[in-house]
Amino acid sequence: MGNKSGEVLLVTGGSGFLGQHLIKQLLERKEELGIKEIRSLDIVPYKNNIGHEETPLLRTYVADIGGDREALSPIFKGVDGVFHCAASVKIEYPPNYEELERVNVNGTLAVVDMCIQNNVKRLVYTSCTSVCFVPFKGRSTFSAIINSTESKTDTPTLDSSTLWEQDNQFLIPGYASSKLRAENIVLNSNGAPLHNQEEYLATSAIRAPLTYGECDSHFITQIFDFLSSRGWVFPRIAGVGGKQQLVYAGNVAWGHICAYKALKVSDKAVNGLPVFVTDDTGINDVSRFVQKMAVLGERFKVKTSWWYVPHFLFFFLAFLLEVVVRVAYPYTKYRLRYSLRAIASYTSSMLMYNRLRASIHMDYMPLFDPDASAERSAKWYATWWDQRQQAKKLKKSS
Repeated sequence: MGNKSGEVLLVTGGSGFLGQHLIKQLLERKEELGIKEIRSLDIVPYKNNIGHEETPLLRTYVADIGGDREALSPIFKGVDGVFHCAASVKIEYPPNYEELERVNVNGTLAVVDMCIQNNVKRLVYTSCTSVCFVPFKGRSTFSAIINSTESKTDTPTLDSSTLWEQDNQFLIPGYASSKLRAENIVLNSNGAPLHNQEEYLATSAIRAPLTYGECDSHFITQIFDFLSSRGWVFPRIAGVGGKQQLVYAGNVAWGHICAYKALKVSDKAVNGLPVFVTDDTGINDVSRFVQKMAVLGERFKVKTSWWYVPHFLFFFLAFLLEVVVRVAYPYTKYRLRYSLRAIASYTSSMLMYNRLRASIHMDYMPLFDPDASAERSAKWYATWWDQRQQAKKLKKSS
């Protein structure tokens, strides 16, 4: 039986990539954290894709944070803490500003309002390092973040009048500015009086780098999909830098729990602050990491191309293509699945974040070591690939 006097925790985006890792770890620590109920809120019904225990402690709700607020209120009633992971994660071009605004910005506003109205005491927001993925020295086509702490890392002020002007301050159009505005909403609400006028809302934001692991649907899975139709050859874009820090989803989830615990015991630890959560995954260019996942998964071998495109040329061609797509969009309604300029910028950037704040103020240490993280992930990606191939065969035969 659950702890009758324990806490009720809500995970928005509970069916998603990070949400499932978070729910699994909360269930594993239900006694330690004194949890009597976990609620998952998502736009799709919850499925246990990550192999946690089946338990009545977990209740699932289907609703849209960017939709009807009246439908949200009962879900937040009686909740002690919220992990706000729900988001529209898209780097398409041109960006779907309406959807990013509706889900990432207005949805976050709704979550904060629901917390205040329903006397929810703590809110941990899932931000990301794309909020500080800005041009080096303001004008370049790449970013250089080397062992930077949160206070030393640039984030745009967002004081420009239009979304288009705000967007130009980032290397990932649309998505990055929507996540920073949502992060600002959450952090600025720290200390807001709750509806009962007796307590205050405590908030923090977790900034994680590009994340891999079980249930990933945006990173390695998409790259495998791309490479499978191109002979498993990873195209090389050469340029300055080209080393990126990655992080395992299980460690990001653990970082959220550490932040929640810190908000419970102190009002000066990470309250109203963003926190970098990283682990000890080797810092290398993404193509090397993709090769490692393929080798460990024992399904195929990924090679890098013998040829390479200079970064400045790739970026220039990507810029021309995006101009054409943007101009034609009102007539064609066609979007590139990914911003090619964003990919060019990312692959040529040096990205390494310092987790000193998380270590000191949240007592955070990675829960999973790099080898265990890689093995777990590669095994899951291999299974995902097998299931995908079986589904394709069934589709052909039907």
